[in-house]
Amino acid sequence: MLSANADLIGLRGVLRTLHRRVIKRSVGGWHVIYTQRLFGHRVHRAYVTVHMNRHRQVYLVKSRAVPHDVLEKLAKVRDRHELGMKACELLARKSLSHSTGFRRVTDREKLWYPVDDRLRPAFRFRVLQSSPRHEWIVYVDAARGTILSKYDNLALASGSARVFNPNPVIALRGAVNQLIDDDLHELEVPRGAYETVTLRGLDGKGFLDGEHVTTKLTRPRVKKQPNLVWDFDNDQRGFDEAMVYFHVDTAVRYVESLGYRGECRIFDEPIAANAHGTPEDGAYYSPGTRSLLFGTGDIDEAEDGETILHEFGHALQDAICPDFGQSQEAAAMGEGFGDYFAASSTAQAKIDKRMGKYLDTVMSWDGVYYDVTPPCVRRMDGKLTYETFNHATRADEHDNGEIWSATLWAIWKAIGREHADAIIIESHFQLDGFTSFAKGARAIIDADHNLFGGRHVDTLKRIFHRRGIGPVD
Repeated sequence: MLSANADLIGLRGVLRTLHRRVIKRSVGGWHVIYTQRLFGHRVHRAYVTVHMNRHRQVYLVKSRAVPHDVLEKLAKVRDRHELGMKACELLARKSLSHSTGFRRVTDREKLWYPVDDRLRPAFRFRVLQSSPRHEWIVYVDAARGTILSKYDNLALASGSARVFNPNPVIALRGAVNQLIDDDLHELEVPRGAYETVTLRGLDGKGFLDGEHVTTKLTRPRVKKQPNLVWDFDNDQRGFDEAMVYFHVDTAVRYVESLGYRGECRIFDEPIAANAHGTPEDGAYYSPGTRSLLFGTGDIDEAEDGETILHEFGHALQDAICPDFGQSQEAAAMGEGFGDYFAASSTAQAKIDKRMGKYLDTVMSWDGVYYDVTPPCVRRMDGKLTYETFNHATRADEHDNGEIWSATLWAIWKAIGREHADAIIIESHFQLDGFTSFAKGARAIIDADHNLFGGRHVDTLKRIFHRRGIGPVD
């Protein structure tokens, strides 16, 4: 197909530079991903993807391949990586000189970096920074010694919460007054907020290690439980570990129930988590280590099921589309999807007359001190449109993410959880780390065609048009 349509797609003279990276099998079809390589090195963001439905019919081709005329210019120059990797790594570290604590490089790659109509020789470094916590992707020009770009790829959820299943506010049917005190750490949460659940998939060795999740990164870990019972109150160390294990394991099993198992399996190994990873507020997903990390600031982050599910949303995106969120819109989509996944996963516990007002909120326990009613960190039902997107350099991805979460939540309300979750998760196979709202909308519509024969397309288009997201025709 690519050969037959090379002129139409703009691949004449380029096909020889494409190398198949992976074939991803999703519930709706197959997705073939090619990277572009020159003189043995990958070209940054240069790829071709071919998307096929269940009948192996091609319905979409995307190309960011460097065109032939640019390749001809490079052929005359050949390899000009004049600065070595060690010198460029030092430059990458120095570019983060404002930080304290350690800066550890965990990944290195020699590549070509497109700048206007040129390809610059470059090195790519992934740098873990301890204080303040960041995970940088830094590109260094290997001829000029300049920083080509620098991006913080650490997915962050702001705020903190204590939660059970899903949290004390919801479990106690909105009765928050009895839980608020000047010193939340000294509160004894009522027994009615707790729920005894089954922890599935354990390896049986007495620690929280299983087929989908492990808390092995937590230091110190709760002591070995030979009877496989973790019966702790929320102020005891083992409680946080059990919460992370239960919510992540449950989330993975739910995704598998949508069809992502066997050859369509998304996670190849257990997700590692550190339930007490930092004394600061905040929870993170680290793409570099593919792990979850939860803070122990004001309120332990790992005690909030919706915070855990938000971070799992980042892990899910990264497993489908590595390093998702490297542009402003993609970062906002990451935060919006995290909130959406948390809200969708806990909605059933909120659907009754007393809890109806909580249906459109996430992280209500974290928000008990916020001056909002009902308490929450963020809402899902805002009237925001794409026109309100803040494109300023320092714009907050969580604020911009509320546009995307509200859009996804409108889809959830219109077509129901089962179909909404299926097409929204499936759509990620069509995206890349630098995607946009418009491409995300298109991918959701394509996913509906592949999964449900386009049953919801008209509804989806109306929602996207109301939010100013498109074009989707």
